[in-house]
Amino acid sequence: MDVHMFSGSGFAWRVLLALEIKGVAYAEIPVQAAQAALKSPEFLALNPRGKVPVIRDGNYTLAESVAILAYLDRKHPEPPLFGRSAAEAGRIWRAILDFDLYVARDWVECIVVPIFTGQAAARAESIRAAARASHAELAKLDAAVKPHGWIAAPALSAADLVVFPIVEVLARAAGKPDAKALALDLLPLDARWPALAAWRAKLQAMPAYARTYPAYWKKLDAAA
Repeated sequence: MDVHMFSGSGFAWRVLLALEIKGVAYAEIPVQAAQAALKSPEFLALNPRGKVPVIRDGNYTLAESVAILAYLDRKHPEPPLFGRSAAEAGRIWRAILDFDLYVARDWVECIVVPIFTGQAAARAESIRAAARASHAELAKLDAAVKPHGWIAAPALSAADLVVFPIVEVLARAAGKPDAKALALDLLPLDARWPALAAWRAKLQAMPAYARTYPAYWKKLDAAA
């Protein structure tokens, strides 16, 4: 299975984690994060939205990370990512949709992208506003993991794979020097949201995490 993606994309990271957990062989097909590459005719033929990730499985092509997770779970049902009962599936899907519809894009577009692209100073007020709103959402996630140690079910589910990479991207953005100058009051995440910290630690201890940790981040970490 080919995964068209760029390193550091939280949305693509969801898919890589699922593939590793499912034990499905895959190849990363790098796409430049620049708009010129994402809007090229070749890439738009794969995804007219010009977004990563996109998978190609034989003759089958699919975009959108959550749709890909659902596809993988139907094709490779063990271990299940969408629960073993109707009730579990409902809770998992509710958590996924709540996060993606109301949280993920705001974090990425209003906090992460401006910081990563050198726009922190120019967009300082909007970043601070989004960061303030993120505190309440992080508190909700902290409360969600307390009963079972996972977001929406007694075991690891697609909800965890949807939320985790975006939390990691947010934490990395908040640690950048430009972000520190804005006093976003997000770090250390683990001190303010301890249940979420334990959840992150469990995911970070999984072999899938080490195997999918963004290569671009590894280069930056090594150079730091």
